[in-house]
Amino acid sequence: MSDVVAKRYAQALMDVAPNAKTIETIANSLDRFVALTHGGEDRQLAAVLESPVFTVEERRTVLEQVITKLRLNALAGNLLRLANDKRRLPLVPQIARAFRELADERAGRVRVTVQTAEPLSAELEAEVQSALEAMTGQSVVLHTEVRPELIAGLVARIGDKVYDSSLRTRLTLIEQQLLNSPMAQA
Repeated sequence: MSDVVAKRYAQALMDVAPNAKTIETIANSLDRFVALTHGGEDRQLAAVLESPVFTVEERRTVLEQVITKLRLNALAGNLLRLANDKRRLPLVPQIARAFRELADERAGRVRVTVQTAEPLSAELEAEVQSALEAMTGQSVVLHTEVRPELIAGLVARIGDKVYDSSLRTRLTLIEQQLLNSPMAQA
């Protein structure tokens, strides 16, 4: 249910954004707000903004200070004010994610997370990005993560799809085949 509500807010915000540049500015503003309020270990600001103990007006006072300090886009600020008034501030991370997805879709871009056992060189990262762009037919925003347990190879996540060419997975498959072979049964 909350995903549906978040998508409605995101779509409404997308509908009032006048152009692609504004859409990116809004997305960046929402990302900065979420990073400040929900990022890291200190979630005190999020706790205050989402707490039913405080009145809408008290939360709005704090929210206005955050909007000003972060210099958020006016439309993003209006969305946050509306979310506060409707007691939907806990949904802001989901709204921001849904808005980013809509912005990416509109821009013909896809976000891909690539995990490797060792950091990629700039040259190899460019090759991986180019291959992923050819595969998806879209512009790729690449996020890389180092996961030593992969041993070698890479794992790419594109939306809900996972492409796993890691050595760890290959070794696991070989192990399963050996354990399930008729010779292992004897």
